Order: sequence, then structure tokens, then C-alpha cells
Amino acid sequence: MTFSKLTTAALLTALTLSTSSCIIHIGGQDNNDRDKSGYSSVFGGVDVSENKEVGDLSSVNGNITIQDNVSARDVDAVNGNIEISDNVQVHELSTVNGDIQAHTYLSVKRDVSTVNGNITLGANSMVGKDVTTVNGNIHLTQTFISDDIKTKNGSITLVKGSVVDGDIEFESQDDGGWWGDKSREHNPPTLTIDASSDVKGKIILRQVVVLEIENPALLAKVERRYKEQE
Repeated sequence: MTFSKLTTAALLTALTLSTSSCIIHIGGQDNNDRDKSGYSSVFGGVDVSENKEVGDLSSVNGNITIQDNVSARDVDAVNGNIEISDNVQVHELSTVNGDIQAHTYLSVKRDVSTVNGNITLGANSMVGKDVTTVNGNIHLTQTFISDDIKTKNGSITLVKGSVVDGDIEFESQDDGGWWGDKSREHNPPTLTIDASSDVKGKIILRQVVVLEIENPALLAKVERRYKEQE
């Protein structure tokens, strides 16, 4: 789901159950563990109790919290964080203004993405497609990414056996956009990869990036595709 589609869908609250001013609590003795309904909140968050199976989750102004052993479809927020406990399965995770933070054994079938926020994934997590941010850092611990990692204004960290099966790309900041920040030329982002982690594809730099890469073999995969400052 693209960010424009996410915003439209959230604002229209086009899910099965919606509310305008409170937190939706999904769980408890009165709820069936297998509930394929979707849940959406405009001025509140969504809180899913452990051991639930639900449909899409959406929040416009509020956090989405998912407890242990939950299965859900698309999880989308506009102004809010997505906080995930252990052993959670989802189709996709995305937020516009907020962080995505997951503990251990997260399984995502498709993408994990933010516009203004950080992404932090814990041990034994797996992502079926891309992990992307515009203005935010990406920190992966013992995580497998099937496709690419991309950011424009953020640092990337891979530790404790994390593997990227595709490319890592730092996109160009020289596009005249509102996020352009000339001060970052003197405070560039950092790519940190410890000795136990790996990148199967290329490391593409379209801007200046500080490299803290412990495995010398990975340096051969670095492609600098920006004009060097004289």
C-alpha cells in the first residue's frame, strides 16, 4: 500500500469497525480468538490482546499496539507509532508520522515502511519485501530482509547476524524537496554493519554516508553514485 493510498484509506476509515474518539481494545473473554474483522480509529489507538487473529488495523491519530502471538493483515497508521510484541505475523506495516518497533520473531509478508519515523526490528524477524524510511533510522537485530533497504534521511544499522538479500540504498537528498537539509552535508548518515551481518546485493550510496562496516568484503559492494565535493 502506498503512503497516498494509506492516508486516503485511513481518513475514510474504510474498515469493518471504526471509532472516532477512543482506543479500540481487541481481546478479553468476550472476544473470539479468531476475528477476521478490520478495526480503524480516527482519534484514538488500537490495542490487540495476545493470541488474536484479526484483519486490517488502522489508526489516523493514535498508536497501534499488538501483543504476543497475534496474526493480522495490513497494519497502517498516519500519526502514531506501531508497537509490536513477540511472535507476531502481519501482511504489511506502514506509518506516516511515527515509529515502528518490534520485539522478537516478527514475520511480515510484504513491506515495512515509514515516512517520518524509525524502524527497529528485533531478533529472528523476517520481512518478505522492502524496509524503507524517508526521515528515519533503521535498526535491525538478527533480522532477514528478502528484498531491499532504502532511506533518504536516516542511518542504517545491521547487527547480530542480520541479512539483506537485496540492496541497501541511501537515496539522494539533492532534489529540492521540503526535507532538503544542507546541514546534513556536514553530518551525514551512517551505515553500520557488524562482522556477523551480511548484504547479498549492492550498497548504493547516492549521498555521502559514513561507513562503519566490519567485514572488508562488503566494502567491495559499495557503489558511490553521487558527485564528490571538491
